[in-house]
Amino acid sequence: MKRQIEFITGLCILTILLTAGCGKIGANSKNVLAKYLDASLHGKYEEAYQCISTKDRTIKNLQEYLSEYKIESKSSFAEALTNKISYEIQEITITGNQAKANVAVTTPDYGSIKFTDIRDAAFMSAFLGGKDEKEIEEMITEKYKEKEIPMVTTKRTFDLVKESGEWKIFLNWETRKKVDEAMKKAKQFEKEKKLYAAKEKYQEALKLDSKAVEASRNVKELDKEIRGFEEKQEYISKVKLYAFEARYYKTYLDARVPGVEFKLKNEGDKTLTEVEVTVYFKDASGNVIAEEDYHPVLVSDFSFRDNKLLKPNYIWQMEQGKFYQAKSVPSEWQEGNAVAKITTIEFEE
Repeated sequence: MKRQIEFITGLCILTILLTAGCGKIGANSKNVLAKYLDASLHGKYEEAYQCISTKDRTIKNLQEYLSEYKIESKSSFAEALTNKISYEIQEITITGNQAKANVAVTTPDYGSIKFTDIRDAAFMSAFLGGKDEKEIEEMITEKYKEKEIPMVTTKRTFDLVKESGEWKIFLNWETRKKVDEAMKKAKQFEKEKKLYAAKEKYQEALKLDSKAVEASRNVKELDKEIRGFEEKQEYISKVKLYAFEARYYKTYLDARVPGVEFKLKNEGDKTLTEVEVTVYFKDASGNVIAEEDYHPVLVSDFSFRDNKLLKPNYIWQMEQGKFYQAKSVPSEWQEGNAVAKITTIEFEE
């Protein structure tokens, strides 16, 4: 089953080749494009690579290109699907040394096949005596001898450039590389909760490629997240942190450990499910040398503590005689020299 899905994945890659992006083949733009598409479709990637522009090939060498489209040997079913792929070059508009071609690409509807026939094959494997991968492959192949494979046609646009009198396919890999780098950086910023920096990088990707669907979608999601973040930041001013104390406490073994105490009061009109307090510890010169995060309020399905919501006008405080320990604070800390801030809150939905 796994191998069958890999075959379908391989076919999808072939389709990407047709929709993404020759030796010496003359000055006819249509012939060049046809050779590129034919070579891509039939796995002749070295030939396809020769049809690509010099500028693109300076960004990605042949080995890199071939490694992206390495496909295992295909089954008879996969071969049948490949043979169904076709294209029609409908129109080429030439302006000087540049050209734009409109192509209709017809491929098997992989989504339909993947989620129906592959699924059915898995059931057959489970309930008909545990048939092996080859038998499943043969079942699906036999099925499509008697049934039309669902097809879908999409419109694609290809750019071409003329180099020394010969047309080449221009895939603009330089821009694609910059878009990928911006997207990677944006996702890293997003993971680090640097929302504004993440949005800036997604917007950078969109400036490079206005059709970058993922970047556009992520900007919209980030806008929503940023609005929520700003609302929480504004509400933080309504949560009062007071009676703060940072000092050394004695434990039951008479050991001295650094720790803190404080109270919280919700002076706003929303109920809070989480309040994070960060305490910054300083040395004698006033330099921050350590920090600790505490969650006095944390109500969720994953919370192991018996915690409570902080409702409007409610006050949170620790039990009598309790304190938050700060074991990681170094000995350079000057007792009492610390500040506490509310850094995160969450509202009850």
